[in-house]
Amino acid sequence: MLKITVLLLPLLTVILACEPQGSARLSDAGQIQLVQRPSLDEAAIISRELDYQNDDRISYCEVLATDPGSYSGYRDQKLYPLASLSKVITTAWVLKKLGPDHQFKSTWFIKPVPAQPGQFDAYLKTNYDPVFNLEKILYSLSLLSAHGVRSIRNLVIDETTRIYLSALSQPHVELTNVPINSSETAQNLKLILNSSNWSTQTRAANQRLQVWAISNKKTLNVPTVFSVEKVELKPASTINQNNYSQQIHVNSSAVLKYLKNLNVYSNNYISDALFAYMGGTAGFQKFQSSELKLTSKDLVLYTGSGLADSTSGVRKDNVGTCTAMLKILNYIDQTAVQSGLNLGHVLYNPAQDIEGTFESDINFTNQVVIKTGRLFEKPTLNLAGITATSKGSLYFVFLGHNFTNSEASEIERARDQMLTSGLEYYPTQDLFLTLSEFQIFLK
Repeated sequence: MLKITVLLLPLLTVILACEPQGSARLSDAGQIQLVQRPSLDEAAIISRELDYQNDDRISYCEVLATDPGSYSGYRDQKLYPLASLSKVITTAWVLKKLGPDHQFKSTWFIKPVPAQPGQFDAYLKTNYDPVFNLEKILYSLSLLSAHGVRSIRNLVIDETTRIYLSALSQPHVELTNVPINSSETAQNLKLILNSSNWSTQTRAANQRLQVWAISNKKTLNVPTVFSVEKVELKPASTINQNNYSQQIHVNSSAVLKYLKNLNVYSNNYISDALFAYMGGTAGFQKFQSSELKLTSKDLVLYTGSGLADSTSGVRKDNVGTCTAMLKILNYIDQTAVQSGLNLGHVLYNPAQDIEGTFESDINFTNQVVIKTGRLFEKPTLNLAGITATSKGSLYFVFLGHNFTNSEASEIERARDQMLTSGLEYYPTQDLFLTLSEFQIFLK
């Protein structure tokens, strides 16, 4: 018997935290003013004593939002690989273009098959939802079952539907096609929608879904027997929705959860899927110019994840300067305030998000949110974040570059030293929260 081989992340330990309340659209917000480097002529600006100034493998910069004179930085105007710090940039773009409350609205169009009780034909349109995964399919089956659907004869999908089974369980996977292609999607749907294929992974996903349903006061009855005979792709422009007699809607959670997940687990698939959905490189360049006020001398992005782009046959890495990343952190900080969000709702809070990508012996409270970045093919080890101080937000960026992988432990120690230095120099305060759950992407 064929079994589904998708692996899913284990259920998070429930973390008690405040959830965001009714955030506003950023298009309604006021003009954002970004921090600036005091001088573009000096090779280094040091307002407080910093380590590793003479180590050419390290770039560093920091500034208090409330005090431009606090700026310190060296090798901060040179372009270096950003790796997964790119996800912070993607986060900024999503918050502006979509807004934190944006939902992906999927629809099942169904019609009964004559003289076949319980059997239906269906059309699934997910509108580019980056995470239409096992839990979301099981949720859909509960809704379909409530409408009398016991099996599907012909299931049609269009180009907006992508089903990637390992979207959560393999966050660091490198994808040639982002999102995955339609033939893979059809194969995955055949696996998931035929209950004869279900295994322990499916039952575990159902348990996670039921826990979520209880916490959200929902009753879900996922059928134990279900089947689909055929899955085929058709262009959306050729599908007549009026041929179907009923519609069942599945709304995703707010995109805020997607951002939190991709920043905690450094999820490449979600990042690149969102980047493509919003317009890819061409769309981002408009945002970079109009909102971030950065040129190609400051920042060059090819992907939303930070994985290199090799579609032309030549490796192209996302690159940026330390100062550019400071501006982006500042942008996210201000947009979070305007949207009524705590920064811990979208970024990685190492005090509470214990399964994230930052490995260190540092004991955190809720005074810092961060994002890591790591490449092995072109050795890179980065860290960017925001510290809550009594003087306001401190933005900091550490870029490790031009080292060998055997020297990575040295760069990690330098990274931790620079982070600890800022925490010790500025009086900090516990400010950042987290989300209680950011793995079930349902409303």
